[in-house]
Amino acid sequence: MLQEEDGARGERSSSHPAPVSGEIFEVRYKLRFGQCDPAGIAFFPRLVEMVNWTVEDWFDGALGATFHQIHIEEKRGMPAASVSVDFRGPARLGDIVVFRLAVAAIGRSSVTLDIRADHEDGRKVLTARHVIVHCDLSGEAPKSLPLPDDLRRAIGCYLVAQTTG
Repeated sequence: MLQEEDGARGERSSSHPAPVSGEIFEVRYKLRFGQCDPAGIAFFPRLVEMVNWTVEDWFDGALGATFHQIHIEEKRGMPAASVSVDFRGPARLGDIVVFRLAVAAIGRSSVTLDIRADHEDGRKVLTARHVIVHCDLSGEAPKSLPLPDDLRRAIGCYLVAQTTG
């Protein structure tokens, strides 16, 4: 598993020209036939895949850094270090599922994301904690790199205040 050395296809829902601190990135996906089991219920790996789509769409639509640009052109990446998903309720063929992404923490090279998915009426589908790590992909194995200042600032706009118990 890749870890940070120091340990530490959608649209934005906001009409702001630039994100404001604590902003939530939101994207909607319609469940298609190929994403469901024979009973018409979303097959859980497809929902986890949508968590990744949400991250990729956030980079492209809100951070101004496409995965193609980062991974292919610049030989850097943001691979997953960990993902934890709790399934809260079913989603079915044809449902629109709203994914919302917020940043829980920013490390030297890691970003901890909280992603939740709900039906448009608010019924819960899943919650996820996803840690990604900024890496150099030019060598034989990925090596963590500090987040560039411009990317850190853009990501920071989605950092939400943590509350304690």
